Amino acid sequence: MQLRYKIYIVLFFCAINIWAKKEPKYPVSEIPKELTADADAVVREKSTTVEVFAPSKMIYDEKYVITVLKESGKDKALFQEGYSKFMSISGISATVYDAEGNKVKSIPQDEIKDYASVSGFSLYEDDRVKVIDPKYAVYPYTVEYTFQRKCNSAYYLQGWFALQDFNTSVQQLNYKIIAPEDFSYHYKENNLTEKAKEEVIDGKLHRSWTISNYKAIQNEVLSSFLEEYVPSVIVAPNTFVMDGFEGKFDSWENFGLYIKQLNKGKDDVPEETVNKVRSLFTEGMSDYEKIATVYKYSQDKNRYVSIQEGIGGYQPFSAETVDRLSYGDCKALSNYVVSLLNRLGYEAYYTLIYAGDQRFTNKDFVSNYFNHIVSCVHLPNDTVWLECTNSYYPCGYLGSSTDDRYALMIKENGGELIKTPTYSVKDDNVFTKTTVDISFNDVTKVQSKSVYKGVHFAEMLGLTVLDETDRRKRVIKSIDLPHFELESYKITPFKEREPWLEKEVAIALPSFGSKMGDRVFIPLNTMNKMTSAPPYSRNRVSPVMISRPYSENDSVKYLIPEGYKMEALPDPVNILSEFGEYHGTATVDGQSIIYEREFILKKGHYTKEKYNDFVEFIESVVKNDDAKAVLIKI
Repeated sequence: MQLRYKIYIVLFFCAINIWAKKEPKYPVSEIPKELTADADAVVREKSTTVEVFAPSKMIYDEKYVITVLKESGKDKALFQEGYSKFMSISGISATVYDAEGNKVKSIPQDEIKDYASVSGFSLYEDDRVKVIDPKYAVYPYTVEYTFQRKCNSAYYLQGWFALQDFNTSVQQLNYKIIAPEDFSYHYKENNLTEKAKEEVIDGKLHRSWTISNYKAIQNEVLSSFLEEYVPSVIVAPNTFVMDGFEGKFDSWENFGLYIKQLNKGKDDVPEETVNKVRSLFTEGMSDYEKIATVYKYSQDKNRYVSIQEGIGGYQPFSAETVDRLSYGDCKALSNYVVSLLNRLGYEAYYTLIYAGDQRFTNKDFVSNYFNHIVSCVHLPNDTVWLECTNSYYPCGYLGSSTDDRYALMIKENGGELIKTPTYSVKDDNVFTKTTVDISFNDVTKVQSKSVYKGVHFAEMLGLTVLDETDRRKRVIKSIDLPHFELESYKITPFKEREPWLEKEVAIALPSFGSKMGDRVFIPLNTMNKMTSAPPYSRNRVSPVMISRPYSENDSVKYLIPEGYKMEALPDPVNILSEFGEYHGTATVDGQSIIYEREFILKKGHYTKEKYNDFVEFIESVVKNDDAKAVLIKI
């Protein structure tokens, strides 16, 4: 009996073990059908618990489960988590399941790659990244990740965002912050139907949020940023400690004082350098010209490299070090120029800014939105901005990555928000003047000059740093004409306070226009035709965003060949829309056709219902850009 009893026990536990092994986990069949529409992946669960112990200590516990539905979503299953001197990551586990929820494999620890997070422009970074590639391609499949992150500063306290990417649904999201009741932080809820749940347990405040069954969103034409309409919560600590430096996010002034504390004693420009730069000033120079001289001195002397080591990821190395080594990152180069200008008697300020697509719109919520440093100089009736990492920009010029946004200027009494310059529709302009010498028996010659202003100056300035072969290829690619030969071109930048760039091209065409009997149809917009409009949408989800104004002006003169005369011209066109304007006219001047065109696109945010109206406006531009004149043989 005893032996048989033992056998029963063994068989019982074997059965339990077999049953447990067969119990499916995350079967794809359990995903609601509406979450698979427009999705290439579904986040089955994203659970985060953040526990704050002190301004210098907190721990994240993370669980992330994602089902990849098709090949286009495979990159979303990659695990990529960074760490540094101030953040460690441990306890990483990764498990792959098939479509039925059966376990396929666990990723062994030796397959977790560990890379230095060094960018192509960085001299040194001590940040690193853990990477896991599931290396599984039988779709659909699911990957479950768990890990823990320990942070040596509450500076890293952050919130959550419902969607990590387009075409990704979320089945379940849970986010909880646990902190002592006397630990203060601020947060802002965006686009939520349910607010945070709160409870106090053992003297700690538990604040949690939950999102369920959030459908995927497609990346639509002119979509506004996801942050503007997707559920999210932004969070920042009122007080934190990093590497012994105390800081506060309770006001812009106090956050600025933290940055000022990091920069203290870093303004040690050698006297010899100050005197050398002063000797470059000449009598009668304006303040702007003197600032431009200092800026040009730094541009010529120093090169930009990124250095991200320890607290140095937030703190510049000294002006003396830049002066001695002749290189630095955005922090070091900006600090160098600010220090030099201050020594020469100017009010120059180290200024934090977000470089890239502008997303910092909530200036009342204090947090570190910033990823870049520039310099700002105050004059009695002027403000001069300096992009110290760019060796080619003229003094006072900011491009599309830093214009029209708030920046945090670090002053003696702390931080102060200030707006960077905004380009108007006339400032952000491309003007093209073209002459077309029409020939139907030989070769049509085209001479064209385009003038680029505003953010287009920076976009075209890149041509000047290419070698001849690549530059010529880029110029050829920019010309939308069939079977042409580029005979010559010239690129000339004018680096004034309000800079512009001129591009001149000479083109030969084997034929021009289309013949029909004794008539020839001449396309009026030769060099700058809009050829297509975005598609209409029946189920638009996102609001429409035109992020910056823009204008084009074109003037084309067509020299009519002997033996032909004008038979017909299109009527003048004037289109006025809430999105912009379009004007086109064609007139005859002796043996020439003069075509004038203006296109204006206005900056603005519009409801999703306005999208098809925008498409209609662009379609009208496309239609009129295809206008033709008719010549007839005499």
